[in-house]
Amino acid sequence: METIQMLKTLCQANGVAGCEDGALTAAETICKDLGPCRRTVHNSLICEVMKGKEGAAHLLLDAHIDEIGLTVTHIEDNGFLRVAQCGGVDRRLVMASPVVVHTAKGDLSGVIGSVPPHIQSGEKKNPKIDEIWIDVGMSGEEAKAQIELGDKISFVGPFTEMENNLVSSKAHDDRCCCVAIIKAAEQIKAYWEEHHLEPISLTVLLSAQEETGGLGAQTASFETDPTQAIVVDVTFGTTPEIADKHCGDLNKGAMIGMGATLSRRMARKLIEVGKEQNIPYQVEVMGGGHTGTNADGIVKVGAGIETCCVSVPLRYMHTPIETISTVDVDNTAKLIAAYAISELAR
Repeated sequence: METIQMLKTLCQANGVAGCEDGALTAAETICKDLGPCRRTVHNSLICEVMKGKEGAAHLLLDAHIDEIGLTVTHIEDNGFLRVAQCGGVDRRLVMASPVVVHTAKGDLSGVIGSVPPHIQSGEKKNPKIDEIWIDVGMSGEEAKAQIELGDKISFVGPFTEMENNLVSSKAHDDRCCCVAIIKAAEQIKAYWEEHHLEPISLTVLLSAQEETGGLGAQTASFETDPTQAIVVDVTFGTTPEIADKHCGDLNKGAMIGMGATLSRRMARKLIEVGKEQNIPYQVEVMGGGHTGTNADGIVKVGAGIETCCVSVPLRYMHTPIETISTVDVDNTAKLIAAYAISELAR
Protein backbone atom coordinates (compact mmCIF):
# COMPACT_ATOMS: atom_id res chain seq x y z
CA MET A 1 0.00 0.00 0.00
CA GLU A 2 1.26 3.48 -0.86
CA THR A 3 2.31 5.79 1.96
CA ILE A 4 -0.49 8.29 1.34
CA GLN A 5 -3.16 5.58 1.46
CA MET A 6 -1.69 4.02 4.61
CA LEU A 7 -1.69 7.43 6.29
CA LYS A 8 -5.28 8.10 5.32
CA THR A 9 -6.46 4.66 6.43
CA LEU A 10 -4.80 4.86 9.84
CA CYS A 11 -5.30 8.55 10.62
CA GLN A 12 -8.99 8.56 9.76
CA ALA A 13 -9.64 5.49 11.92
CA ASN A 14 -10.65 6.31 15.48
CA GLY A 15 -8.65 5.18 18.47
CA VAL A 16 -8.68 7.43 21.50
CA ALA A 17 -6.31 6.32 24.26
CA GLY A 18 -7.87 3.41 26.10
CA CYS A 19 -10.25 2.65 23.20
CA GLU A 20 -7.95 1.97 20.25
CA ASP A 21 -10.01 -0.78 18.58
CA GLY A 22 -10.90 1.11 15.38
CA ALA A 23 -7.30 2.04 14.67
CA LEU A 24 -6.09 -1.45 15.60
CA THR A 25 -8.52 -3.06 13.15
CA ALA A 26 -7.24 -0.78 10.39
CA ALA A 27 -3.63 -1.59 11.32
CA GLU A 28 -4.28 -5.34 11.33
CA THR A 29 -5.53 -5.07 7.74
CA ILE A 30 -2.36 -3.23 6.70
CA CYS A 31 -0.08 -5.66 8.56
CA LYS A 32 -1.79 -8.90 7.54
CA ASP A 33 0.97 -9.83 5.05
CA LEU A 34 3.82 -8.55 7.23
CA GLY A 35 3.57 -11.19 9.93
CA PRO A 36 1.24 -12.74 12.51
CA CYS A 37 -0.44 -10.14 14.71
CA ARG A 38 -1.82 -10.31 18.23
CA ARG A 39 -3.23 -7.85 20.72
CA THR A 40 -1.90 -7.55 24.23
CA VAL A 41 -3.95 -7.32 27.41
CA HIS A 42 -3.64 -3.52 27.19
CA ASN A 43 -4.70 -3.43 23.52
CA SER A 44 -1.36 -2.85 21.83
CA LEU A 45 -0.77 -4.61 18.51
CA ILE A 46 2.29 -6.82 18.19
CA CYS A 47 3.30 -7.96 14.70
CA GLU A 48 6.01 -10.65 14.61
CA VAL A 49 7.71 -9.84 11.31
CA MET A 50 10.65 -12.26 11.62
CA LYS A 51 11.48 -14.85 14.25
CA GLY A 52 15.14 -15.66 14.79
CA LYS A 53 16.70 -18.57 16.60
CA GLU A 54 17.29 -18.42 20.32
CA GLY A 55 20.01 -15.87 21.01
CA ALA A 56 19.47 -13.95 17.77
CA ALA A 57 19.35 -10.18 17.81
CA HIS A 58 15.83 -8.84 18.35
CA LEU A 59 14.90 -5.39 17.09
CA LEU A 60 11.66 -3.79 18.28
CA LEU A 61 10.13 -0.94 16.28
CA ASP A 62 7.59 1.02 18.33
CA ALA A 63 5.08 3.75 17.49
CA HIS A 64 1.95 4.48 19.47
CA ILE A 65 -1.43 4.03 17.81
CA ASP A 66 -3.65 5.90 20.27
CA GLU A 67 -4.81 9.48 19.76
CA ILE A 68 -5.92 12.24 22.11
CA GLY A 69 -9.63 12.71 22.78
CA LEU A 70 -12.27 13.12 25.45
CA THR A 71 -14.32 10.85 27.69
CA VAL A 72 -17.90 11.28 28.91
CA THR A 73 -18.13 12.07 32.62
CA HIS A 74 -21.76 13.22 32.97
CA ILE A 75 -24.99 13.40 30.97
CA GLU A 76 -27.13 16.43 31.74
CA ASP A 77 -30.91 16.06 32.02
CA ASN A 78 -31.18 18.19 28.87
CA GLY A 79 -28.93 15.81 26.89
CA PHE A 80 -25.68 17.78 26.90
CA LEU A 81 -22.52 15.82 27.73
CA ARG A 82 -19.81 16.82 30.18
CA VAL A 83 -16.32 15.48 29.53
CA ALA A 84 -12.74 15.00 30.72
CA GLN A 85 -9.64 14.83 28.57
CA CYS A 86 -7.89 11.67 27.37
CA GLY A 87 -4.34 12.81 26.78
CA GLY A 88 -3.04 16.34 26.34
CA VAL A 89 -6.01 18.13 24.78
CA ASP A 90 -5.31 21.81 24.09
CA ARG A 91 -8.41 23.54 25.47
CA ARG A 92 -7.71 26.65 23.40
CA LEU A 93 -8.67 24.70 20.28
CA VAL A 94 -11.70 22.62 21.25
CA MET A 95 -14.47 25.21 21.14
CA ALA A 96 -16.92 24.73 18.22
CA SER A 97 -15.16 21.51 17.15
CA PRO A 98 -17.06 18.63 15.54
CA VAL A 99 -16.63 15.32 17.40
CA VAL A 100 -17.74 11.70 17.32
CA VAL A 101 -19.02 9.97 20.46
CA HIS A 102 -18.21 6.26 20.39
CA THR A 103 -20.87 4.18 22.12
CA ALA A 104 -21.60 0.47 22.35
CA LYS A 105 -24.69 1.11 20.21
CA GLY A 106 -22.83 3.01 17.50
CA ASP A 107 -21.14 6.31 16.78
CA LEU A 108 -22.90 9.64 17.32
CA SER A 109 -21.95 12.91 15.67
CA GLY A 110 -21.76 15.93 17.94
CA VAL A 111 -20.32 19.39 18.37
CA ILE A 112 -18.59 21.12 21.23
CA GLY A 113 -20.85 24.02 22.17
CA SER A 114 -19.74 27.51 23.05
CA VAL A 115 -21.24 30.64 24.53
CA PRO A 116 -21.83 33.32 21.83
CA PRO A 117 -19.20 36.08 22.02
CA HIS A 118 -21.98 38.66 22.49
CA ILE A 119 -22.64 37.36 26.00
CA GLN A 120 -19.24 35.95 26.97
CA SER A 121 -17.47 37.24 30.00
CA GLY A 122 -13.71 37.54 29.69
CA GLU A 123 -12.87 34.64 31.95
CA LYS A 124 -15.06 32.25 29.93
CA LYS A 125 -13.43 32.82 26.56
CA ASN A 126 -11.09 29.89 27.20
CA PRO A 127 -13.05 27.51 29.46
CA LYS A 128 -11.54 24.48 31.13
CA ILE A 129 -12.31 21.04 29.72
CA ASP A 130 -14.72 20.26 32.55
CA GLU A 131 -16.62 23.47 31.74
CA ILE A 132 -17.39 22.66 28.11
CA TRP A 133 -20.32 20.58 26.85
CA ILE A 134 -21.07 18.44 23.84
CA ASP A 135 -24.32 18.65 21.92
CA VAL A 136 -25.38 15.39 20.21
CA GLY A 137 -28.87 16.63 19.38
CA MET A 138 -30.58 14.36 21.89
CA SER A 139 -32.85 14.85 24.86
CA GLY A 140 -31.59 13.73 28.24
CA GLU A 141 -33.67 10.56 28.06
CA GLU A 142 -32.38 9.69 24.57
CA ALA A 143 -28.77 10.43 25.48
CA LYS A 144 -28.86 8.35 28.68
CA ALA A 145 -30.38 5.44 26.75
CA GLN A 146 -27.49 5.30 24.26
CA ILE A 147 -24.44 6.89 25.89
CA GLU A 148 -22.58 5.49 28.89
CA LEU A 149 -20.22 7.26 31.26
CA GLY A 150 -16.69 6.56 30.13
CA ASP A 151 -17.53 6.46 26.41
CA LYS A 152 -14.72 7.96 24.36
CA ILE A 153 -14.97 10.94 22.05
CA SER A 154 -12.70 11.64 19.09
CA PHE A 155 -12.13 14.88 17.20
CA VAL A 156 -12.99 15.19 13.52
CA GLY A 157 -10.08 16.19 11.29
CA PRO A 158 -10.31 15.43 7.55
CA PHE A 159 -7.36 14.12 5.57
CA THR A 160 -6.18 16.97 3.35
CA GLU A 161 -3.43 16.83 0.73
CA MET A 162 -1.44 20.06 0.48
CA GLU A 163 1.47 21.33 -1.63
CA ASN A 164 5.11 20.19 -1.32
CA ASN A 165 4.33 16.66 -0.02
CA LEU A 166 2.42 17.91 3.03
CA VAL A 167 -0.74 16.27 4.37
CA SER A 168 -2.99 17.36 7.23
CA SER A 169 -5.22 15.17 9.40
CA LYS A 170 -6.16 14.31 12.92
CA ALA A 171 -4.04 11.61 14.59
CA HIS A 172 -0.83 12.01 12.59
CA ASP A 173 0.47 11.86 16.18
CA ASP A 174 1.39 9.06 16.05
CA ARG A 175 -0.14 7.20 13.12
CA CYS A 176 2.34 8.69 10.63
CA CYS A 177 5.04 6.98 12.69
CA CYS A 178 3.07 3.72 12.65
CA VAL A 179 3.25 3.95 8.85
CA ALA A 180 6.99 4.64 9.01
CA ILE A 181 7.81 1.56 11.08
CA ILE A 182 5.51 -0.70 9.05
CA LYS A 183 7.26 0.42 5.87
CA ALA A 184 10.67 0.01 7.52
CA ALA A 185 9.75 -3.54 8.57
CA GLU A 186 8.65 -4.34 5.01
CA GLN A 187 12.02 -3.20 3.67
CA ILE A 188 13.99 -5.09 6.34
CA LYS A 189 12.06 -8.32 5.76
CA ALA A 190 12.44 -8.03 1.98
CA TYR A 191 16.23 -7.59 2.33
CA TRP A 192 16.58 -10.62 4.58
CA GLU A 193 14.53 -12.77 2.22
CA GLU A 194 16.30 -11.54 -0.92
CA HIS A 195 19.74 -12.25 0.54
CA HIS A 196 18.74 -15.49 2.30
CA LEU A 197 20.14 -14.29 5.61
CA GLU A 198 19.81 -16.02 8.95
CA PRO A 199 16.72 -14.35 10.43
CA ILE A 200 16.91 -11.94 13.29
CA SER A 201 13.82 -11.33 15.38
CA LEU A 202 11.95 -8.25 14.20
CA THR A 203 8.83 -6.98 15.94
CA VAL A 204 6.55 -4.08 15.08
CA LEU A 205 4.74 -2.70 18.11
CA LEU A 206 1.81 -0.34 17.63
CA SER A 207 1.37 0.56 21.26
CA ALA A 208 -1.68 1.73 23.16
CA GLN A 209 -2.09 4.49 25.73
CA GLU A 210 1.03 6.54 25.09
CA GLU A 211 -1.00 9.71 25.41
CA THR A 212 -2.06 8.66 28.92
CA GLY A 213 1.32 7.55 30.27
CA GLY A 214 2.96 4.93 28.05
CA LEU A 215 1.39 1.81 29.54
CA GLY A 216 1.09 -0.10 26.25
CA ALA A 217 4.71 0.15 25.15
CA GLN A 218 6.16 -0.65 28.54
CA THR A 219 4.16 -3.84 29.05
CA ALA A 220 4.46 -5.03 25.44
CA SER A 221 8.23 -4.49 25.36
CA PHE A 222 8.49 -6.59 28.53
CA GLU A 223 6.52 -9.33 26.78
CA THR A 224 8.55 -9.26 23.55
CA ASP A 225 11.95 -8.85 25.29
CA PRO A 226 13.98 -7.17 22.50
CA THR A 227 17.72 -6.53 22.57
CA GLN A 228 17.29 -3.15 20.85
CA ALA A 229 14.37 -0.78 20.35
CA ILE A 230 13.76 2.13 18.02
CA VAL A 231 10.91 4.34 19.18
CA VAL A 232 9.36 6.56 16.51
CA ASP A 233 7.22 9.52 17.53
CA VAL A 234 6.49 13.00 16.26
CA THR A 235 8.34 16.14 17.25
CA PHE A 236 7.62 19.83 16.82
CA GLY A 237 7.82 21.02 13.22
CA THR A 238 9.02 24.52 12.47
CA THR A 239 6.41 27.27 12.19
CA PRO A 240 6.91 31.06 12.33
CA GLU A 241 6.12 31.23 16.03
CA ILE A 242 8.67 28.57 17.06
CA ALA A 243 11.30 28.90 14.33
CA ASP A 244 13.99 29.62 16.93
CA LYS A 245 13.28 26.60 19.14
CA HIS A 246 15.49 24.04 17.34
CA CYS A 247 12.47 22.29 15.85
CA GLY A 248 12.47 19.99 12.86
CA ASP A 249 11.96 21.28 9.34
CA LEU A 250 9.41 19.43 7.23
CA ASN A 251 10.74 17.71 4.08
CA LYS A 252 14.25 17.49 5.57
CA GLY A 253 14.09 14.02 7.09
CA ALA A 254 13.62 12.39 10.46
CA MET A 255 15.18 13.73 13.62
CA ILE A 256 17.62 11.44 15.42
CA GLY A 257 17.37 11.85 19.17
CA MET A 258 20.33 12.56 21.43
CA GLY A 259 19.47 12.26 25.11
CA ALA A 260 20.82 11.07 28.44
CA THR A 261 18.73 7.88 28.52
CA LEU A 262 19.05 7.08 24.82
CA SER A 263 21.72 4.94 23.17
CA ARG A 264 24.42 7.21 21.84
CA ARG A 265 25.83 4.26 19.89
CA MET A 266 22.55 3.63 18.06
CA ALA A 267 22.11 7.33 17.30
CA ARG A 268 25.61 7.56 15.84
CA LYS A 269 24.95 4.48 13.72
CA LEU A 270 21.76 6.05 12.37
CA ILE A 271 23.72 9.20 11.48
CA GLU A 272 26.44 7.11 9.85
CA VAL A 273 24.05 5.19 7.57
CA GLY A 274 22.17 8.38 6.79
CA LYS A 275 25.38 9.96 5.53
CA GLU A 276 26.53 6.85 3.67
CA GLN A 277 23.22 6.34 1.86
CA ASN A 278 22.25 10.00 1.41
CA ILE A 279 19.12 9.62 3.50
CA PRO A 280 18.23 13.05 4.92
CA TYR A 281 18.13 13.37 8.69
CA GLN A 282 18.23 16.02 11.41
CA VAL A 283 19.49 15.86 14.98
CA GLU A 284 17.29 16.53 18.00
CA VAL A 285 18.82 17.10 21.42
CA MET A 286 16.45 15.72 24.08
CA GLY A 287 17.51 17.27 27.35
CA GLY A 288 16.20 16.90 30.87
CA GLY A 289 16.68 13.15 31.25
CA HIS A 290 13.51 12.21 29.37
CA THR A 291 12.15 12.27 25.83
CA GLY A 292 8.39 12.53 26.33
CA THR A 293 7.99 9.38 24.20
CA ASN A 294 7.63 5.63 24.77
CA ALA A 295 11.42 5.45 24.90
CA ASP A 296 11.22 6.65 28.52
CA GLY A 297 9.38 3.47 29.50
CA ILE A 298 10.99 0.95 27.16
CA VAL A 299 14.57 1.85 28.12
CA LYS A 300 14.04 0.70 31.72
CA VAL A 301 12.07 -2.51 31.10
CA GLY A 302 13.57 -5.64 32.67
CA ALA A 303 17.33 -5.33 32.90
CA GLY A 304 17.21 -2.43 30.45
CA ILE A 305 16.76 -2.23 26.67
CA GLU A 306 19.16 -0.32 24.44
CA THR A 307 16.85 2.26 22.91
CA CYS A 308 16.99 5.19 20.54
CA CYS A 309 14.37 7.66 19.37
CA VAL A 310 13.62 8.82 15.83
CA SER A 311 11.05 11.56 15.30
CA VAL A 312 8.96 12.83 12.40
CA PRO A 313 8.54 16.65 12.36
CA LEU A 314 4.88 17.64 12.74
CA ARG A 315 3.14 20.99 12.82
CA TYR A 316 0.15 21.85 15.03
CA MET A 317 0.54 18.95 17.48
CA HIS A 318 -2.58 17.76 19.34
CA THR A 319 -4.97 19.49 16.95
CA PRO A 320 -7.28 18.08 14.25
CA ILE A 321 -5.02 19.60 11.56
CA GLU A 322 -1.68 17.98 12.39
CA THR A 323 0.56 18.39 9.35
CA ILE A 324 3.49 16.26 8.20
CA SER A 325 5.47 15.49 5.06
CA THR A 326 4.95 12.14 3.33
CA VAL A 327 8.57 12.32 2.18
CA ASP A 328 9.69 12.51 5.82
CA VAL A 329 7.66 9.37 6.57
CA ASP A 330 9.30 7.51 3.67
CA ASN A 331 12.78 8.69 4.62
CA THR A 332 12.22 7.70 8.25
CA ALA A 333 11.40 4.18 7.04
CA LYS A 334 14.49 4.12 4.81
CA LEU A 335 16.74 5.31 7.64
CA ILE A 336 15.49 2.66 10.07
CA ALA A 337 15.77 -0.09 7.46
CA ALA A 338 19.30 1.01 6.55
CA TYR A 339 20.25 0.96 10.23
CA ALA A 340 18.88 -2.57 10.71
CA ILE A 341 20.64 -3.89 7.61
CA SER A 342 23.97 -2.27 8.49
CA GLU A 343 23.79 -3.16 12.18
CA LEU A 344 22.29 -6.65 12.14
CA ALA A 345 22.71 -8.31 8.72
CA ARG A 346 25.27 -11.08 8.94
